[in-house]
Amino acid sequence: MDNINRTSSENGKVSFDPGWNDPPKFSYNAQQTTPNRPRNFLNKRVPFPLSSTGASPAPPPPVNLPPIPGGLSPAPVHITSKPELDQDINIDSGSALIEVKDILLTLLDTSSELENKANDIKRRICIMEEMWKSGKLNKSIHLHIRNLAYALKNDEPQKADEIHRALMVDHVSAVGSWMPGVKQLIHSSIARCELLAIDKD
Repeated sequence: MDNINRTSSENGKVSFDPGWNDPPKFSYNAQQTTPNRPRNFLNKRVPFPLSSTGASPAPPPPVNLPPIPGGLSPAPVHITSKPELDQDINIDSGSALIEVKDILLTLLDTSSELENKANDIKRRICIMEEMWKSGKLNKSIHLHIRNLAYALKNDEPQKADEIHRALMVDHVSAVGSWMPGVKQLIHSSIARCELLAIDKD
């Protein structure tokens, strides 16, 4: 028995067939006798190549983009503004102011619904008169205000409202302080025209 066990341990071989669940027998001396084979290290990090002079790497070449087709080229933006009225309009500034003021004050006196706001509207009309006389309102504004006043006189409040909006857009710095009083007269005229239309129906 001793001889059998000794010979099996010395030769590294088992004298009997191993069972299906017996662990395999490794020969640790076999790895030392086999020649070393180069192994491929897939997780090995490759250092970034540096030049000998220490200069920074050259930037990548620029990407050449395809040219924009002629039909799809963006059109130049043209900012179109509202054409100003000719500053050389022949208008009598003094007489136009008298006409405008007379029409606006007459409308205010005949509008019973504006009694509570009459003082404020008169004050704003006086501001317009002072700016008109001091030359702070140009000829274009003179003409617009006269057309607005005559539109109110001729029962065309919608036309007057359009002129009022144009003045607020184009000349807000010049008319912004007194135009709210004129706006009250316009709204009063629009309401009166709507009531007259309802009564006719």
